[in-house]
Amino acid sequence: MARKEKDVIGEVELPNGVYYGVNTFRAMNNFRISGIVEDTDHIRCMTIIKRSAAIANNKLNPDKLPTDKKDLIVKASDLIISGKFHDQFVIDVYQAGAGTSFNMNTNEVIANVALEEGRRGKGEYSYIHPNDHVNMSQSTNDAYPTLMRISATYKAQRYMDELRLLIKSMESKAKEFVDVKKPGRTHLQDAAPVTLGMEFSAYAYTLKKNLKDFENALDFILELNIGGTATGTGINTPPGYQKAVVQEIAKYTGFNFRGSENLPGIMEFQSDFARLQNAVTTCALDINKIANDTRLMYSGPGTGLHEIFIPAVQQGSSIMPGKINPSIAEAMNMICHSVVGAQTALNMSVQAGQFELNVMMPNIDFELSRSLDIMTNGMKMFRTLLIDGILPNREACDDHLSRSFGSAALLNPYLGYDTVARIVREALEKHVSIKELVMKEGKISEEQYIKIMSGR
Repeated sequence: MARKEKDVIGEVELPNGVYYGVNTFRAMNNFRISGIVEDTDHIRCMTIIKRSAAIANNKLNPDKLPTDKKDLIVKASDLIISGKFHDQFVIDVYQAGAGTSFNMNTNEVIANVALEEGRRGKGEYSYIHPNDHVNMSQSTNDAYPTLMRISATYKAQRYMDELRLLIKSMESKAKEFVDVKKPGRTHLQDAAPVTLGMEFSAYAYTLKKNLKDFENALDFILELNIGGTATGTGINTPPGYQKAVVQEIAKYTGFNFRGSENLPGIMEFQSDFARLQNAVTTCALDINKIANDTRLMYSGPGTGLHEIFIPAVQQGSSIMPGKINPSIAEAMNMICHSVVGAQTALNMSVQAGQFELNVMMPNIDFELSRSLDIMTNGMKMFRTLLIDGILPNREACDDHLSRSFGSAALLNPYLGYDTVARIVREALEKHVSIKELVMKEGKISEEQYIKIMSGR
């Protein structure tokens, strides 16, 4: 069985089992790009917008959207939000500018589910129409960026949860390793001694700043475009619509969303998403550094530093038996590299708007959404499969500390910088210990030397 639908371009034939319509059909065939369709968050969030709009429209203009039609739209929306009909959302993430294709996909699916719930046939749009009823008081130009903001807010909660857990893990390791002394390293050369606990404390401190930065950027996302319709003027909306629909969205989601104070401004400029992406990217830069440090500290075991032990999660080589690689840290590196690249792609799209609209919103949305998702999953992996299981190799740390020329800096207050520099140089050239040369100076006793070098 098939049904026919038509638009201004012409008529198409659709399998009767599908809930999307002619607009979705055309877009599905136009944009065979990545094979990636909008995820569950996006399907649910766009549906929340349609549900909230129906309630607001019925409240403010019941002649245009009577209660029986509103109830069917809400019922259909609730079914979709619960997880049903998600296979009917078939638009590639690379689609027509501004997200028109996905907006129409949502309008058509909701309309046809609502028609069936009202015991009518799919495509009987004279009763519930995708544009006239489901899309009432909306345009893609305000619905799609509102979707982006709601979806990003949901994803942000999971991201912040994982970042907070990673911070706690770093803080726990900082306390656990507080007495593990080891050489410091600057320029990849011996430097003044540190503790492994100090290093993990620095990681926690930096990640806390990343969290604060992200929370500040997220506040801008809570301002919604909805109510601006096509160009930010709010044409075709009843009086009080913006306030009513924003209140309904906030009530349904539980987030403190607010209506924009300047609808043309929030429509034209998409830099709020650049702010949030920048916070994610900054965090990725710092976590990338932590992953690099971890890989270096684990290097070896025979010819590297090997100052820590890490959990063995898989074999590291198809040819070298017993080899265990820092696979989790390597995967985290790649995630971070991808997020840094996403920042550039998103920035290019943010600056590409013209006049009253930025049509590159689907790409902005995709890059930010993917970055939030992979960083959230990556931080969980990094914490549970690597950081939580790190143990110190005290023997290696002690051995390296005993041979580190960086420890000589502790002698500066007693012998002077120039004298210590001469001793270090002579120790390197003659392959003798620093202690032996310091004792020859006769300025401090062996007991003093041991006390100084132990950091007491």
